[in-house]
Amino acid sequence: MKKVFLIRFFEILPGALTWSAIILPIIFTFIAPIPVIIFILLFDLYWVYKSIIMGLHLFSGYQKMKKQLLIDWSKKLAELPRQNLLHAVIFTNYKESIDIVEPSVESIVNAHTSGDRIILVLATEDRDKENAKILVKHLKDKYQKHFFDFIVTSHKLALGEMAGKGANATWAAEILSKIIRDKKIKPEQVIVTTADADTRFHQEYFNCLSYYFIITSDRTRCSFQPIPIYSNNIWHATVIARILAFGSSFWQIIESTRPWRLINFSTHSMCLKTLEDMDYWNCQVVNEDSRQFWRAYYRLGGHHRVVPLFLPVYMDAVMGKNIKDTIKNQYQQRLRWAYGIEHAPFILSQTFTRNNIRFWDKFTKAFRFLENNFSWATASIFIAIVGWLPLLMSPDVNQTILVFNVRVYATRLLGFAWVGLMVSAIISMKLLPPRPKNFHPIKSFYMLAQWILIPIVAILFSSIPAIDAQTRLMLGRYMGFRVTDKRQVKS
Repeated sequence: MKKVFLIRFFEILPGALTWSAIILPIIFTFIAPIPVIIFILLFDLYWVYKSIIMGLHLFSGYQKMKKQLLIDWSKKLAELPRQNLLHAVIFTNYKESIDIVEPSVESIVNAHTSGDRIILVLATEDRDKENAKILVKHLKDKYQKHFFDFIVTSHKLALGEMAGKGANATWAAEILSKIIRDKKIKPEQVIVTTADADTRFHQEYFNCLSYYFIITSDRTRCSFQPIPIYSNNIWHATVIARILAFGSSFWQIIESTRPWRLINFSTHSMCLKTLEDMDYWNCQVVNEDSRQFWRAYYRLGGHHRVVPLFLPVYMDAVMGKNIKDTIKNQYQQRLRWAYGIEHAPFILSQTFTRNNIRFWDKFTKAFRFLENNFSWATASIFIAIVGWLPLLMSPDVNQTILVFNVRVYATRLLGFAWVGLMVSAIISMKLLPPRPKNFHPIKSFYMLAQWILIPIVAILFSSIPAIDAQTRLMLGRYMGFRVTDKRQVKS
């Protein structure tokens, strides 16, 4: 009973903090506006500082990515002792078309790595039998000869499992483990990469991954994380989808420059032996990728980290049948990502009960998790709306020198935040794939000018989905997994 109470308390806590932060300034605007105004100024100062720091990390991360893209990883790998490593790539698939999956498979075929060192695992769902049959026949007939092995799995939902990527990937990895052991291959020599069906790998990705795997002494206590760049269909995506796609990529670039903060996201790699020891992935959560970090961190007594790979994997921006459908799909994707707050009960309960992890380390990570989700939900709304309420709703206070100075300084401070935005806009142009020939050059200008919409997009597709996700968890309205529609466009 006590455990159930604590779990519910930890589910309620993030949403309660967020709603308190939004509602209390509104209430105190009428009771004690001056402290609220001072708080707003301090918050603006903090946010400007954070924006500048993130801008610097984004620039630093982009420079690291540029350098790694120029490296001949095949040559660097050849300089190391031979390890006989084997790669396994698990593509989880549910209702994805050939147009989505085939380019992803081709990216592996075209990789600068010998195909006889790669196993392709196509993880399908039993509830998608007919589509899976068509997909499997086409891909296996065409590409099987290019791989060490081409494994097809069909996952049937078991009691207690959530319909989603975690359960499907786990089923596929269990079958992979059996095949590996039957072939007398040591699981310590197999690197497993799990990816969405639209993931296209850079040609040097597997060489780069092998290199870092070999030089990392504690490789069985690590995850390896590339940079997701949502650019496959970026020229055809709507302005909202483009801004959010780049924003997601930029956040991963920023976090990769701070590996002590880095957490698994989408495509990531781990040693098969580690996966076996962890019982693969969690089959009962929506966001299995980020949960994988926390599971490993606590299970290994705090001795788990994510190694950043500054090489990109290319993915699709959200697209629907029309603008309305795209907006709906985009919101659902952001809601699903924000529902990573579902990890709060697990993280907080483990933090308070695990005595084999350094106190400062586990509490810092737990605090950072809560702070990130709190900022995700509140920052945009605070800056754009809540922060200005005392100035609008308290006429008497408006006449004071303090308020006059707050207006001046707040405006100037938030002006500095546009510096970080300018860095984002410039880097976004450098990450763009070549403009399709049927697009007018003016489209490039739109790609740059679109960033002026970031305040609106941030509220509608960052803050509101985050508040939505935290409120659902707070009220016990738990989410299930929903596949995001990403339509492939042929130029």
